[in-house]
Amino acid sequence: MVEKQERDLRRDGLLFLVGVTGLAVLELGTQPTSAREFVILREFLFGSALGILLSGVFRATDKQALVSTLCLAVGFAVGGVINVF
Repeated sequence: MVEKQERDLRRDGLLFLVGVTGLAVLELGTQPTSAREFVILREFLFGSALGILLSGVFRATDKQALVSTLCLAVGFAVGGVINVF
């Protein structure tokens, strides 16, 4: 369960903007390729950006933001591995 903390517009807004920027850079700045390593790295970065974005939306504490971001990143990378192989 996520412990919500008091709304801090600077912190939450910054997390949200960093997450949206990361997603936009990944979607608009990368070319489709079949390199396995690139797919895994891209999925890891996608999960990281999504975790940061959602940490800002749900006002997670710093520890929860770190753990959820890492879990999402690893989960997306594992999904990329399964999808490639």
